[in-house]
Amino acid sequence: MDLSIIGLEGNLQKGVLLIEEELGNIKSIFIQRIGFESIKLGKTVLYISTKRPKEDILTQMSAFGMDGKSEMFTILGDFKDRTTLLNMCYEDTPKYRKLYPSVASSTQNISGVDLCIVDTLTSLFIDVETHVVVDMLNSFIDVSRHSDTMFLLAADMGVCPERVERIMRSMVDGIIQFRTIYAGDKINRVINIPKLEGVLLPERMIPYHMTSEGISIDTRERVG
Repeated sequence: MDLSIIGLEGNLQKGVLLIEEELGNIKSIFIQRIGFESIKLGKTVLYISTKRPKEDILTQMSAFGMDGKSEMFTILGDFKDRTTLLNMCYEDTPKYRKLYPSVASSTQNISGVDLCIVDTLTSLFIDVETHVVVDMLNSFIDVSRHSDTMFLLAADMGVCPERVERIMRSMVDGIIQFRTIYAGDKINRVINIPKLEGVLLPERMIPYHMTSEGISIDTRERVG
């Protein structure tokens, strides 16, 4: 993962990162850009969308100059089965093959890809017991540690109970938050990074703008 996209130096090869936003699609555009740049480097990407069909993902990517039609980029749209997602971490289950026969033979399981994106994870955890969330995150962490898979988990802030959100933030390796600050008639968009394993964090929030190519870091501010 190229950290220069968010104004930081260095790269991350594996880990579980939580990408948060207070309701909106900026986090989706961000992780789509990460996925697009990853396939350009020869990495395999599995994009799991819990809200939208594959066609909508491709349309949004195309609007920001990204081509998601690649053998290296697998999109599973309208994905709403927590159990199947958990099983995909470890094995090519019969249920997975039945639900997604066109990609099961090539994807097999999450541990077989370089980057796994779940957009959005919180849609799967509304009104569930805390241990379900913990089991899922522990599975992602196990796969990341043993298979060098990078996980980007998009989340809508304020959707899950506060305790669940705190647990998620405590378990993951890093947190990147896209925040919108309203000051009168002015909108300020900033990136907040509460933690990120192995990276020297900026001492203040990182300003950014939205352009036709997606997220553009405001270079007028010092970010490191």
